[in-house]
Amino acid sequence: MLFARLAALTLMLLSTGGLTAHAQEDYPFTGEWECDGAPFVFTSTTYSIGDDTYNVQEVQEGTDGSYSLFLSDEVYIYLSGITADTLDFSSSESDRTLSCRRY
Repeated sequence: MLFARLAALTLMLLSTGGLTAHAQEDYPFTGEWECDGAPFVFTSTTYSIGDDTYNVQEVQEGTDGSYSLFLSDEVYIYLSGITADTLDFSSSESDRTLSCRRY
């Protein structure tokens, strides 16, 4: 009986984890982008520019459809104006905003 409960709980946790991971991959910013001539790649867990990859610790959606991707306590990326083919990128480390197009 205990084994059956543990098996059922494990199965429930695995299926819930799979749904959560799938939902996270459906952010509108995920994919490959060209931002002012540089290749950018966004997933729900990483941000890459060229050969440099950074872990995304947290993603927060704004009420206006923007997203903040937190790389550390002090560093974050702000993605706004997101459409199927374009977005605007800015970082807490720079006052520049880059215009991006999906590859």
